[in-house]
Amino acid sequence: MKKLVQFVAMAACCFLLMGCPYETEVPISEPTVKFPAELLGKWEPKSSSDEIIMIKRKTDYIVNISKTKKEPKEDNTPEEYEAFLSEVDAVKFLNISELKEQGSDASYCLYKFEVSENGSRITLNAVTENIDEQFSSSAELKSFIQKNMHLSFFYEKEEEIYQRMK
Repeated sequence: MKKLVQFVAMAACCFLLMGCPYETEVPISEPTVKFPAELLGKWEPKSSSDEIIMIKRKTDYIVNISKTKKEPKEDNTPEEYEAFLSEVDAVKFLNISELKEQGSDASYCLYKFEVSENGSRITLNAVTENIDEQFSSSAELKSFIQKNMHLSFFYEKEEEIYQRMK
């Protein structure tokens, strides 16, 4: 019985860690791409109708993203992130970092960022966690992305889709 519990716990950990996007100590660039004002507001993941994603402007270039439950319980703490866009050969990428205590080092998850023509849907494709390279500068990271961003295996298989809430 003990081995079964250990196996289930290990399998659950593996499942939770699957599909985690690539994390880097440096962003693709500094925040120099204006975040579109029409994307501010409430969004809902297509895969889950019990979560709300709220995008609020911090500056013209940086947004705060809050992820909460539609019906939060007392012990539910919202997930808080800061994000900004970078452009690589006319393709937009989202650099997103979890808001941490002041003074702690940020790490960035990277997503290819696409918006539907009517602005009602955001599609995020996570850069794969299978990248082993680490970069000491944004210029090195951007160059690496330019070389590899057109390869299908550069991104995770599952894309994340968010729909504007009415």
